[in-house]
Amino acid sequence: MDWSNLKDSLSGLDDFGMTPLLRIAYRHLEAVDSVNAEKIHRTIIGFKYWMDQPGEDSRCYWSENHQILFASEEYLAGQKYREEIFTVDGRTGKAHMADARRRLLTWLEHRWLYGFAEWYSNNYYVFDVGALCNLIDLCDDKEIVTKSQIILDLLLYDVATQSHQGAFVSTMGRAYERNRKSAESGDAMRGIIQNIWGFGLPVPDGGGMGGSFMFREKYQVPKAIEAIGRDTNQVVIKASQGLNLSELTAEQAGQDQDARIMLQWGMEAFTNPEVIEATLRYVERYHLFSNAFLEKLRMADFAVLRKTRLLPCLMDWIDPVSNGIPLQRANTYTYRTQHYLLASVQHYHPGMLNDQHHIWSATLSDKLSIFTMHSPIQSTNGASDNKNQGYWIGPGRLPDAAQDKNVCMLIYKIPTHKSAGENGVNLFTHAYFPKERFDQVVLKDTRVYGRIGNVFIALVANNALQYGAGSSEDLIQSGRETAWVCEISSTAEDGDFDSFVRRVDGNPLRYLDGKLNYQTGGRRLELQYAQSFCVNGVEQNAQFMRHDSPYAKTRRKPNQIDLAFGGHRLLLDFKNAIRREN
Repeated sequence: MDWSNLKDSLSGLDDFGMTPLLRIAYRHLEAVDSVNAEKIHRTIIGFKYWMDQPGEDSRCYWSENHQILFASEEYLAGQKYREEIFTVDGRTGKAHMADARRRLLTWLEHRWLYGFAEWYSNNYYVFDVGALCNLIDLCDDKEIVTKSQIILDLLLYDVATQSHQGAFVSTMGRAYERNRKSAESGDAMRGIIQNIWGFGLPVPDGGGMGGSFMFREKYQVPKAIEAIGRDTNQVVIKASQGLNLSELTAEQAGQDQDARIMLQWGMEAFTNPEVIEATLRYVERYHLFSNAFLEKLRMADFAVLRKTRLLPCLMDWIDPVSNGIPLQRANTYTYRTQHYLLASVQHYHPGMLNDQHHIWSATLSDKLSIFTMHSPIQSTNGASDNKNQGYWIGPGRLPDAAQDKNVCMLIYKIPTHKSAGENGVNLFTHAYFPKERFDQVVLKDTRVYGRIGNVFIALVANNALQYGAGSSEDLIQSGRETAWVCEISSTAEDGDFDSFVRRVDGNPLRYLDGKLNYQTGGRRLELQYAQSFCVNGVEQNAQFMRHDSPYAKTRRKPNQIDLAFGGHRLLLDFKNAIRREN
């Protein structure tokens, strides 16, 4: 094997590179020549694995996926070189193992209790998988191994329930442009999904973080999760992921300093009034103002504000863009059929700034997902370039969203003011609705219809719809208040596309004073902005259990989780490190 390019790969190595490097060190070091083997050794014992270790840098240590990457890497590095002195701080590998073990068990427990802050992210779940597979294969600690298997089970349950025929594009806590538009272009979990379920889609070569799963040695995907991923029945899947800021203080009580900051910063909460003081205490203690991600916090670091307890009030008044970053509790509703998947997060902080949140998605095939959003910067052609990277991502303003089976309703209310650091406030919202990816598209004033194969979709608006100048994918609705309704169907439900168009053309939509009414198929749906969602006059509960589906009924902060489908059952007990299949 040629290791001649290893020098460049070790230059500026980050946590994404350290995970596969450790697998090489554990499993393939005998195949590396002595010179490059020593480079690997020096890199591992000289690496900075956490924020409290010496050295200034601008790495992101704190996001949910970074936490497990750094902790797993530090533990495995310490385990391999237990008696050696790590040059980053002069401590032994054993000492690094002890620190990393606390953070590992904290991260695993947080996922068990609260789910994933970066919910259903087809960009970031793969990094969690890579770290967990390394622990399962390489760690000598039985408790860590079993608990890592349990959390990997829960992550794959998410993938199984939020995928359509191998396309993992759902509502997401964090997503970029490519992750939203199609699984073909943006699903980093694609290779893992094909490895488990084999839907016949192209499979990556095993490179990147997903390779840790595809070349895994010990983890076996539970039969129940395999069966759930293949289910083609019409099914409603409800779930709750993460915490609200209002819950954070109580959940942090009794935890050590690292655990408290991991919970807070794992949900990307830095400047909000509830957390700003805790943020500054940690940043000051470990001299993190030099980190490029955190340097702007200096503007809030005034002793007089902290002593007078005015800092939270100031953050509330200024309302910096970073106040919209937190990944808070997501009550997700997914309707999946043999033909399509429609998913949304219910009443998710409407009107607040959006960072990378993906509030709803209609996944029609591996090649096409539809969504709407509010953007901070106007584009003339709908394309993203270096000057317009946020057009399909944010930060814009979040809608109020609610869903009943194949219908998702959204209301956007755009404010007249802008928050500190916000690039601007555009008075329009827009949909990704690319003509060239459909077999048919029909645009009728406030309604647009599309067909791809035997799946039909309609977007119904309260204002006129038109494609942006020079664009065939960017469908714009102007107005300070805009309402959208997405309805999906198929040949199995409506027979043919023309029949679907005629039927939905006759469905009345009315929007007035923050209240959106829509009627379809004998259902009367009413969404009142930031207040309620009613179906046939009955208000719907939008505060969900941890799992509420035909596959599992689980309360939040569970003692046990019981997954079952297709004659298979998986019982999980995190506290007692029990994982049992029946």
